[in-house]
Amino acid sequence: MALEKIRSIKIGFKSKKTENNLDVPQSTDNLDINASPKKKQKKEKKGHRSLTKIDILSKLGLSRTGELIGVDIGTSSIKIGTVKKTKEGYQLTHIAKKTYAENLLTEGHIVDQDFVAHEIREIVTKNNIKSTIAASALSSYGAIIKKIRLPLSEDMDIEKIMKNPSILEETGLIITEIENSIPFQLKEVYYSYHVLGLDPEDENFINVLFVVSKKEIVDGFIDTFRMAGLKLVLLDLDLISLINIVEQIYGLHGSPVMIVDLGATVMNMAIVKGPYIDLTREVMLGGTYLTEQIQKALKAGYLEAEEKKIKADPEITYLFEDFIFNISSEINKTINFYLSTKPNESISKIFITGGGSLLEGIIDKIYNDTNINIEIIDPFLIVGGEAAVKQNVYKEYREFIPVALHLSTRIDDIVR
Repeated sequence: MALEKIRSIKIGFKSKKTENNLDVPQSTDNLDINASPKKKQKKEKKGHRSLTKIDILSKLGLSRTGELIGVDIGTSSIKIGTVKKTKEGYQLTHIAKKTYAENLLTEGHIVDQDFVAHEIREIVTKNNIKSTIAASALSSYGAIIKKIRLPLSEDMDIEKIMKNPSILEETGLIITEIENSIPFQLKEVYYSYHVLGLDPEDENFINVLFVVSKKEIVDGFIDTFRMAGLKLVLLDLDLISLINIVEQIYGLHGSPVMIVDLGATVMNMAIVKGPYIDLTREVMLGGTYLTEQIQKALKAGYLEAEEKKIKADPEITYLFEDFIFNISSEINKTINFYLSTKPNESISKIFITGGGSLLEGIIDKIYNDTNINIEIIDPFLIVGGEAAVKQNVYKEYREFIPVALHLSTRIDDIVR
């Protein structure tokens, strides 16, 4: 049986060269986000003008604003960001975040599509976002991601494959590998893949990265955005988005680097060398676990526990220490496993993001345990850095908005 590749939207990688009351609004109103006032736009001259890219987008049914709404749906939050491409680069146009006491996702599925659709629509409306096209990212916990090696036959030209990867589908190699790698029936999943290039250790093979997700998860995202009044035109993977934003901002690294996302329920880790993803790992450990432990220890409500966590209340120091120890231990364990398979390599840097990275003492603990330099991913470097946005916006959003901002930059991938 042939695997069905999703057609209505793109699941894809950026090419590498590439407690209570859920209705309480939190950080969803309009924000003055830019550090300096915008210049007045010149009035357009009347008369004939040539067909522009924006005109082409509108003819394809896309937004005339030229903006792609990046929507990152996490376990306990929704983050939205939009950027606009200018001659000088990207300009931040909208940013919003809202958190919830109950889970929005479970095992990658959107728990309540009606509720999430309503919340997305409300955030978009309150922030006066005019675009109607959106990009989002699946949770890596709800997908299978794997790097494979495929043999090159004599009649297979690597240059042709790089230009037209569908050649691999015609040979049946991709389908066979996916079928052998997933615990589901083929008819139950969608897939996507990206050709990385020749295997550096054996040029008779090519390396391919593929992602598989169950149809019910992907269709749930499509339906949710449709109910929100948006057209979902691209669906990525959260971990792939983070890898790409590190490359986009900091460039490719000749030596391996580690990327860690300390989320609400899952910590995602990847080790990347140049354009290659050598290892990925998910651990069910996140900030929500610490919040729950605080609630149990103090018999407190969700909001009170969250506040004590954010402020690092001395009353719960022992819970912080245990949690931070476990986080650092999992990172160290992942690094040691990788180095055991690559004895000639060394991790040159750890890039960290996610709300968990804000916990007092966690960065120092990870550094002391690994002896590896650590850098907090700064997604605002896409739009000119800290100086380009208001200080309150920078402090509130830096650790939470990387995926949403990166997704918004992918509008060029939509119009190809």
